Amino acid sequence: MDRHLSLSQAARLIGVKRGDIQKKIQENKLRVMEGTVVLSDLKKAFPDAIYEDNTMMEKMEKFMKDAVNKMAQSEREGAHVDALSRRLVRLNKELTEERNRADQFEEIIDGMKQKFMDLKINARNDNNFNEIRSWFNTAVHKVNEEKLTTPVENLENQIKQFMLPHVRLLPSRHDYISDKSETLLESALRSGLAVDYGCNNGKCGKCKAKLLSGSVEKTLHQDYVFSESEKSQGFILTCSNTAITDITLETEEAVCSDDIPLQTISTKIKKRQKVSDNVMVLTLKTPRSQRLRFLAGQHIELSVNSQDKEQQPIIAEYSIASCPCEPANLEFHIPINANEPFANLIRDELKTNQSLTIKGPHGSFVLNEDSPNSLIFIAWDTGFAPIKSLIEHAMSLEQAETIHLYWMTTKVENHYLDNLCRSWNDALDNFTYTRIMCEAKTDVVVDSLMKHIHDEHSHLLNFDLYIAAPGHLNHLLKPLLISHGIKAQNTHFESIFHGEEVKD
Repeated sequence: MDRHLSLSQAARLIGVKRGDIQKKIQENKLRVMEGTVVLSDLKKAFPDAIYEDNTMMEKMEKFMKDAVNKMAQSEREGAHVDALSRRLVRLNKELTEERNRADQFEEIIDGMKQKFMDLKINARNDNNFNEIRSWFNTAVHKVNEEKLTTPVENLENQIKQFMLPHVRLLPSRHDYISDKSETLLESALRSGLAVDYGCNNGKCGKCKAKLLSGSVEKTLHQDYVFSESEKSQGFILTCSNTAITDITLETEEAVCSDDIPLQTISTKIKKRQKVSDNVMVLTLKTPRSQRLRFLAGQHIELSVNSQDKEQQPIIAEYSIASCPCEPANLEFHIPINANEPFANLIRDELKTNQSLTIKGPHGSFVLNEDSPNSLIFIAWDTGFAPIKSLIEHAMSLEQAETIHLYWMTTKVENHYLDNLCRSWNDALDNFTYTRIMCEAKTDVVVDSLMKHIHDEHSHLLNFDLYIAAPGHLNHLLKPLLISHGIKAQNTHFESIFHGEEVKD
């Protein structure tokens, strides 16, 4: 099997610059297919690159082929034992927690009964006692109903989820649960995996993957035609099939921003919502045949044609605030108090269903999915947009042990999605939200943030930090955070240009 590499992967492999590879492509000395190059073609184009003879490439190709075969064999024999084991551990933990809670309730009820006995003996006002007793009986009845129904319903949902097919992707070894009501592609995206796809309706073939084990069922019509060789190797389209047993697929995934191709897509305005006096949430809908591929935390160029055809389109660049698991609906947070042509257009003129073109994505402010560390996210003002995308992506991956969000602004209303953050804090055991308000002065911002971090974290050794704030603020924060224990390579910064200015 010939290996396809992104340009960045190819450059790292043979020790040259991406520009050198692009030059070979422009000179027609190296083929490129959908943004990737073939390993054997790369060897021919750079015969002398960093190695003394050609045996290195042959050994590497053989090693990769053997590794894929071994992993596939392991999956056939083990039926995703590691994934199943993790779910069993989680179920056992939840069952133990429910039993502990039940025991605690029993103790509370016994204690309250005794208190009522004492109260009745000493009570001078029978009406007060009867009122309290009535409240207690109602509360106990409600608790008993919840104990009978809620755990059973939760257990049924857990069992149903446990029985759903598991999908293992090679060579990444990522796995996810595939709901039979969804295609393999939809389930992968919902699970936060950056798999390749294009039209999402069975025409382009970009989502093709090799089925190494297990069984699938075609659920949607496809126009894409596989070659006889692809058919014999077991290729399928993930956008047209669903899993009916545990399966193993061989497919490529994007591991860095360089692996995501630049795209130009015509979208429609789905929704405009003014969430505060200063911010409007803009939601764009992409065509079903052309979803946007992007990584959480990236930004994109938005452009709209002026009513005067002789004028150039009005263009602005904003971070994507939504999760890649929802590629059909793209969310942006637009500051509307700034005197910017695009923001003014969004606020005053554009309506639902009007067309708007997007180009991108751009940027490398993306999640390090291979890191085992807990996560801290810090946002200043509308820097919350890329942070929101990263948090939702981290939630879909379910990998981080803990997640802590610090959102800094100067006014209460600038926490324009405060309810959303508080709902995360209430619903998730591993999520903490800290809202910080301070003056828009550099020294005040830095002091306020570092005080909260010092109070809430003894050190940052086992954390990854993601910060979206003005550039000069990032520059000042980095050495302070490193002095508090975080490793420099675990800090990730995005410089924002929209929102309230931080002054010295």
